[in-house]
Amino acid sequence: MIKYGLKLWSNNYGYFAQAVSLFAEKEFDFIELSHNARMELDLGKLGLLKNLPVTIHNTNDLGFHEFEIGVQQLEIWAKTKQLADYFNSPYIIVHPGRAKDFDSFIRNLQYIDDSRILIENMAGLDLDKKLTFGFNLSELKLVNKTKKICFDLEKAIKSACYQEMDYKEFICRCISELKPFYFHISGGDMNSVLDEHLNLQEANFDLKWIKRELEKISERQDIFLVFETPKNSNLENDVANMRFFREGK
Repeated sequence: MIKYGLKLWSNNYGYFAQAVSLFAEKEFDFIELSHNARMELDLGKLGLLKNLPVTIHNTNDLGFHEFEIGVQQLEIWAKTKQLADYFNSPYIIVHPGRAKDFDSFIRNLQYIDDSRILIENMAGLDLDKKLTFGFNLSELKLVNKTKKICFDLEKAIKSACYQEMDYKEFICRCISELKPFYFHISGGDMNSVLDEHLNLQEANFDLKWIKRELEKISERQDIFLVFETPKNSNLENDVANMRFFREGK
């Protein structure tokens, strides 16, 4: 089956009570909680989510995205691990960032190595229009020898645009060779190389096709699908995106 994931940040305290209610109503199956390294962890407030299934996403800012491991980055990573330990999380999602090559990626990964880590594929260029590591299949196959992949479908479409490839062909090849079981999804423009994280209703790529491909995988095993779509003052927009995908409109 496809397990639907709600995206939250570690300081999204105002959403936590509603998230608990929506989980009870079976609107989603688990939470992916991103560590906001700019805010102190408040385990008292995070305790509202303690009885829900939670995976963790490492911070994308304050250094680790640059993949230059130093004291500050290790302090951030210690907090990410604290979150994962607190929730007994099975997975920690990590961006490979701007590693120069596979050797530098591995060298830096050794500083934080953890059996729960999944490495997320990248879009080619980041929001600063700088080249990232882990956007093409050859790099991801190297990563996959060491770690499993969190496969971000919108980033894959952006990567295909950057590589001037058909996105369906690229996604099929990645799924076939990398065999991911954990996915991210959001909307975006398939003709842009930049990551966007828009609503699914705003996407101009074939969501029905993506749903069919994921359903094929889910016939063989459970898969995790996190919706990285915009938030409003509550979680109604998150739920609307999940329903939109479920209904296959």
